[in-house]
Amino acid sequence: MIQNSHFYIESAWEEKGPVEALWKQNFMSGLPENMPADGDAAFAHIGTVTTPSVDDLKIMVCLEASGQGFYQALADAAPNEEAADLLARSGREEMAHAHRLIRVIKMLNGEDFAVPGPDENPYYAVPEGIAPTPDLMATIAEGEYGGEALYEGWAQALGDPEMGKLLRQNGKEEKGHGERAEHVAILL
Repeated sequence: MIQNSHFYIESAWEEKGPVEALWKQNFMSGLPENMPADGDAAFAHIGTVTTPSVDDLKIMVCLEASGQGFYQALADAAPNEEAADLLARSGREEMAHAHRLIRVIKMLNGEDFAVPGPDENPYYAVPEGIAPTPDLMATIAEGEYGGEALYEGWAQALGDPEMGKLLRQNGKEEKGHGERAEHVAILL
């Protein structure tokens, strides 16, 4: 029955336009219907969350995964290899954060949720014309240190030791990203 329903849904959407195709993409990937429209709105929303819902965690998965493209753009524009390596490492770790969050989602409600690929992630972008500067690195460091506090708060609010371990690992790495951003500023 489910398989036939899936076939019906797929067939019904084949002749729909771009709005329906976007809805299909979100429906089929399990992304929340109430996702903030862009990355800035998503970060603003996440900043208000003290006890994350599954939908909040899915939004955060998308934000964390989008960090890989952002950091890679910075790495590509870095003026030296050491700075580029540090920035690219932070980007890879952002993707690891997304994967830990899907484990938390599975623990919360048993749902298998996958990290959306760049084409499916509404917040993923590789910004053009961006380059690391001391001011930008200071802003990034501040945000990453805020991520450490956010994850600690979520770990405490959810109250599960296994989930807490995953969230605190993300927070520890966010702190490391802040430290790396400060080091990159020195290298510029």
